Amino acid sequence: MAEADSARDRRDWANAAFYYHEALQHNPTRIDLFVQLGHANKELGDFDAALEAYRRFLDKEPHDADIHLQLGHLHNRMDDPETALEWYSRASALAPNDPEIARHVDTAGLRLSRAGIERRRQKALDLVQSGQWQQAREQLRNLVTVDGEVDLIAVYANVTKEAGDFEEAQQLYEAYREYAKTNQPTSLSDVEIQLGHLNKAKRDIGAALQHYIRARDAEFQLYGHVAPNSICEREIRSCIGEIYTCFWQAD
Repeated sequence: MAEADSARDRRDWANAAFYYHEALQHNPTRIDLFVQLGHANKELGDFDAALEAYRRFLDKEPHDADIHLQLGHLHNRMDDPETALEWYSRASALAPNDPEIARHVDTAGLRLSRAGIERRRQKALDLVQSGQWQQAREQLRNLVTVDGEVDLIAVYANVTKEAGDFEEAQQLYEAYREYAKTNQPTSLSDVEIQLGHLNKAKRDIGAALQHYIRARDAEFQLYGHVAPNSICEREIRSCIGEIYTCFWQAD
């Protein structure tokens, strides 16, 4: 026991696991040592051995709240948030007034909710990447309006434009502008560029030109200059070439 505790205290998990196992061989009635053995194996990354040790203790003490908490920690380390939440909830049922357990229940619930959102985000972005505009649009609508993932508003607007719903895309780009003003001022130029692209798709070249000019102004305010080959400058020249054909130049 002295060797086991000493190894544990210096975080020498391999020796801690070895000596706790040896101690249990000599004194199998010390079921509390299964918890220490589980801790050591968990820190070693041997999750199967940790689970086995914790369960040996659980079999003898099924109403112990702490072992349920430790099993929650273990499943968190195993990247299994659903099972972790189940164990934390069981611990909370056994010790409803324990603030630490309650905190872990809340944290696990948030992590599980966030994990689901992250999966839906990736699915939506995969649909965008493959050009499946309508399916991506539906996913993004839920992410933005239900899950509160408002940072995806620009992607949602772009996909809506690609799906051919110009009226809703216009509204979404306006929402993108408001988001950028508050959260991401560096994107204000991009807002106007996207509105320019939208109006080009609508064949309203005059309105598109106005937005590209606003994009150039926003870029100048941000950086103090506008590069000659910037997107807004290229689009301005393109629009002018379409409106005033006398300005057309061969490449």
